[in-house]
Amino acid sequence: MRCHLLLAGGIVFLVGCGGWHIGGLGKAAPPKRDSAATDEPVGSLTPTARIRPDCPIRIGGVYTLGLSVAGGEMEDSAAKGVKLSDANRDWMAAHCDMAALSPNTLAPDTFPILRKKQPLFTPLLYLLASTLYEQPNRKGSVGGWQPSMSAWTLRDRSGKEVPHPDAGAHWMDFGDVRWAAHWRKQTDSLMRQFGAHGAVAAEMPQGNTFVGEDLAKYTTPEDRGKATEDWLRAVHDPSKFYLLPSSLGFEQPVGRSTPAIPPGAAEPGLPGRYWDQFYTLLDGAWSEGWVHPYWSEETLPDIYWELHMEAAERAARTEQVFIVSTAYRDDDELEYALASYLLVAKRQARLAFQPMPLRPGQPANAGLSLAVLRRELTDKAAYFDAPLGVALQDRHQISISGGAVWRRAYQFGDVYVNSNDRTEAVVKLGGPMLNPRGQTVQSFTLLPHTGAILHYPPNKKK
Repeated sequence: MRCHLLLAGGIVFLVGCGGWHIGGLGKAAPPKRDSAATDEPVGSLTPTARIRPDCPIRIGGVYTLGLSVAGGEMEDSAAKGVKLSDANRDWMAAHCDMAALSPNTLAPDTFPILRKKQPLFTPLLYLLASTLYEQPNRKGSVGGWQPSMSAWTLRDRSGKEVPHPDAGAHWMDFGDVRWAAHWRKQTDSLMRQFGAHGAVAAEMPQGNTFVGEDLAKYTTPEDRGKATEDWLRAVHDPSKFYLLPSSLGFEQPVGRSTPAIPPGAAEPGLPGRYWDQFYTLLDGAWSEGWVHPYWSEETLPDIYWELHMEAAERAARTEQVFIVSTAYRDDDELEYALASYLLVAKRQARLAFQPMPLRPGQPANAGLSLAVLRRELTDKAAYFDAPLGVALQDRHQISISGGAVWRRAYQFGDVYVNSNDRTEAVVKLGGPMLNPRGQTVQSFTLLPHTGAILHYPPNKKK
């Protein structure tokens, strides 16, 4: 469990970090019906002790696999309707800042019990923005199918419904206002039923490649972008629930000028891209393939790395709820992913890191398993528990032998990242520091797409 925000009466209290911070609330207020953060008498707010006070990495993500105790790491819990076990619920309360779970894996009291154990946990529902099942209680479905809704389904150029691979499932028309209204109404009902604060909306039009290209109404990327904007505009209501869409494709150019962004939220690389186009229509995002998509063997090129960094940095600065899901094949790639995260993480932010390990013999989406998360946090504790303390500055580039790298100083260490696609760089330190492998280093080489997480020896901490 790491630092969290307590939101009450329009004031932000940073709790669990050895104190609290009071400041202006971000643009998305929490659901008004949630009274868990406001039921203490005025003047009685006390700080919550942090389990790992020096660790700035927050953990959270979308979990549809491995939710029971006996089903194994790759148990398809959401597809089978297997409930989150009590033991995993309690583990989640102690280690995660947020999680998105399919409604059919929850009991009505799962989130209330979890929040009682950890009042500052952010409970989210994993919901499908394009699929509706005829059967109730299916993975990610908002429910409520009626035969008359066949008129709302996605059609190909011949006018036929686009076939869905799942029995009893329908692809719903991205831009149909009737579908958007139904999704919003059903989602609000699910929020009340399970005590969730927001919805991670998967299968957004720009990232839904499963429907193919032979679509009647959406023949270009711009068509899908417009459908995404219309859908977000129709369902977004932060007074009822946070909306966190999957952001696949948000880094792509819009093809026209985008709305002006307030100075405090502006980022240099995002004008003209869907991140800026959609900014006022979302309360955060699930960055499903951040820095290193789990469906790819390679990390993103430098230009896209920077766009992903800016999107996460803005979310952290403006107090949005933001999940970055990042893949890695080995310790070096994990260190690169975490170092990138640490460049933009803010002490008061709700920016969570979802590990997506790529292991032989396991599917590429193994990081959607809660059991895999538990294993990774144990096996790679030296990386996830890096005792860096509080960040002392924003990320910035420094010129060193071989080129330029990104750096950020922390209270008890430093983070370096070389995001360049081709150039390696040699970093020389002013004194010995420790890396997550327990090695003492005073100089090292950063190859392209690598990072370094370093902390001072224990006797050097202040």
